[in-house]
Amino acid sequence: MTDGGAVVDGGGARPDGTGDGGAAAGGGSGTAAPAPSTGRVRRWAGTVRGWALRVHHRIQKPARGYLIGYVGVVLGLFGLFDIYRGGNLDVRTDGVLLLLAAVVTSVGCTLALRLGTSTTPSQRWTVLCADGAALLVALWIAYRLQSNFVFQPVLVVSAVLVFAAGVLAAVLLCGDWLTRPEPPSPPAERQERPARATLLAGGLGALGAILAASLALPQFWYASLYAPSNSPPVVAVETGMEDVEDTGDHIEFSLWVSVENKGKTPVRMLTSLYEVSGTRVTVGDAPTASGEPPYGRILGGNYGSAARLNPFAAYDTPQTIQVGPVGEDYAWIGPDEEFRMRLRAQAPRDRFDLLRLTADVAVARADRVEVDEWQPGGGRALETCAGTRIAEDRRPLARLGAFEWLTESRRELVTFWAVSGELGDESPWWPPFPWTGVSIQHAGHDCAHALKPDRDGLEDRAMVGWASAVSEAAVPTEPEARP
Repeated sequence: MTDGGAVVDGGGARPDGTGDGGAAAGGGSGTAAPAPSTGRVRRWAGTVRGWALRVHHRIQKPARGYLIGYVGVVLGLFGLFDIYRGGNLDVRTDGVLLLLAAVVTSVGCTLALRLGTSTTPSQRWTVLCADGAALLVALWIAYRLQSNFVFQPVLVVSAVLVFAAGVLAAVLLCGDWLTRPEPPSPPAERQERPARATLLAGGLGALGAILAASLALPQFWYASLYAPSNSPPVVAVETGMEDVEDTGDHIEFSLWVSVENKGKTPVRMLTSLYEVSGTRVTVGDAPTASGEPPYGRILGGNYGSAARLNPFAAYDTPQTIQVGPVGEDYAWIGPDEEFRMRLRAQAPRDRFDLLRLTADVAVARADRVEVDEWQPGGGRALETCAGTRIAEDRRPLARLGAFEWLTESRRELVTFWAVSGELGDESPWWPPFPWTGVSIQHAGHDCAHALKPDRDGLEDRAMVGWASAVSEAAVPTEPEARP
């Protein structure tokens, strides 16, 4: 008791500085004092929040104007262009995403400039969606720049613009999130009218009908757009040798190669090579090698169907007889169309027992390797690259959409023949040279870049693939004279 008759709270401090827990004994409820570390965290969080809100208040108008101009106008126009003029479905899909981000950003930023961010919850979420859309599109473009970047002035300007847009969008998103919305006003009393109820019921019925009809849209989109735009090229290559005859002073025969497009999309024959080689074959009554057969001749590499193991036959080193392209580089082959070439070849007598014809063809989807007709290629020229003599041809590729101007370096189609040097296609079944290759790469690389895989994904995007075939024919021998 105090002098005034009031009961002293049992939660007072003890002489040792600790509470006596009397609040529970006196029937009251006490609140524990916050720890010192918790108070420091709260003060630090409040300081950061106040700093973020001040920065947000200062840059809000110019930052939203920048986002409206860059994301809403520039990227929106690029997206609209790609929707109507994109070279394939992937480019048009990028255009749809750009246009959607542009619309959301423009609406949200315009709403924030006119009404501010501390408004109704629906308006606040509209502004937050605009900030998020601008930030996501900036990160998306930055990712595209990072994966495809080769120094060019246009890409440097694009990187600076997208970096500024990303930073401003992040600051606005943080400030708008920390801004407390105004409390909603109480709803006004209203009377339900039959006409309004009827209109609402009709609207819900129409919405249900639209949703039911939209269930078939994914299947329609997949069957009519996605599948045709992403089906890989399917090409069959066949070879053959016929009419092998001994003319008396040499061997002469016919050879043919066919390339048939069995897919549903046009393809481009990027590069091709056929080679006729000959080898001497010795056949004995006993195995030619003692002990374990030479499995390395078929397992030492990816030799394909040309490799074989016959314990009773020995094959000498193959020699080139004739070599050439199957057809023109960058030739167009439509669905169900076939390209066929037929030639005559000659070989010396008494040097070969077996003739072998191999053909290798590189193809890609025609709509993904469009050559820029305004920048014609320079033709092939022999040069030494990485210790190998090659004949290289470079064709600049056209951009498939306007968005590629902001995100991707200039690309080029590089085809080459390797004719001699260090990087030979070593095999016991064909000569090491010549061999052909193809690379889709960004402009600015030296000639040696095409000789090694860069794993930049450009060949996968173009769906570059190889098709090969092999055929053989025996050299006829004069029959022994009968007595």
